[in-house]
Amino acid sequence: MIDFQILIITLRLILLIVGLTTLAAILYKAHARRSAALQKRFLTGLQEHFARLANPDMRAAALEWIAGGFAGRWALLAAEEIAELELSSRLDVIRILEERGVIAKALREAGSRHKWTRARAVRLLGELRVPVSVPVVLKALEDRDADVRNVAARALGRMKLQATDEALVALLGKHDQAVSARIAAMCIEIGARTAPLLIAALRDGTPRARFWAARILGEIRETSAVPVLGHALEDPEPDVRSASARALGVIADPGSVPLLETALRDPIWFVRAHAAEALGRIGNPVMAPALVESLADRSWWVRKSALDALIRLGEPARPVLVRALNSDDRFARDCAIEALTVMGVHLSASSRTGTAA
Repeated sequence: MIDFQILIITLRLILLIVGLTTLAAILYKAHARRSAALQKRFLTGLQEHFARLANPDMRAAALEWIAGGFAGRWALLAAEEIAELELSSRLDVIRILEERGVIAKALREAGSRHKWTRARAVRLLGELRVPVSVPVVLKALEDRDADVRNVAARALGRMKLQATDEALVALLGKHDQAVSARIAAMCIEIGARTAPLLIAALRDGTPRARFWAARILGEIRETSAVPVLGHALEDPEPDVRSASARALGVIADPGSVPLLETALRDPIWFVRAHAAEALGRIGNPVMAPALVESLADRSWWVRKSALDALIRLGEPARPVLVRALNSDDRFARDCAIEALTVMGVHLSASSRTGTAA
């Protein structure tokens, strides 16, 4: 039997919950709109006062207004906009911020007990690019919280100072994978300016530093690094040899072909695979016979990389692929058939005996 009193109470509770949820959604939407309007108004005022910096009579008042923006909720937004100013105006703003204690406050908050306070302070310092904050941001890379460490890595990349370039490269391989990848991304964003530091790290750094240095040198396509990357193909660490082979393929310098050919015989399968891939990227037909030999490699990945490389070579690889149809190795024969088929070569029923139409 249905208890109508309980049913009515339940329905009222449901309606109350729906009403409260709807009200919360309306209030949130109104708050979001208001916040967006306030942010837009702040940005408009900021841009207006940026324009007044060019007027000597209005410059002092404009600097005061801009500096005042750091006392409110839009400090990070203001810092991002200030970072895009031309140098002399940016330095004037930084001077005012130093006088008002804004920089000192951020430096203190970078050591706060609260992770988001630390993260916000470090991000602010990264946008403002104040040299005195470099040690604080570096220290944040050792923070106990991964979110703060990631913010610190981004902040170093944003600072774009000579000291931060050296600091970033010196930190390669010293942190967990996520932070190391962030540091590497910052080095890639900085570009060729870090190349001498990266080359030195590849020569003399720790195994992890050598690995990341090789990866980054490839990503920025630093041709001056080809000799040291070639030497790194003999590194005792297979990860370094693999990263170096990959980097040489991305750079695609023809002079690295003999070195990569030697790497095709490396005892570690993933080094051989990256060497084969790199030779395919460089596209030197002379390497077709050596790549065909790799079709019989015991590692599937090496065979696949060699197969893709031969397909990239195209028509110049056809004769050696046809000869590979007679190979004693089943994998080599199958790969040769696949490569020739992709290249549009019609294979007759006697293809396995080495004849192709």
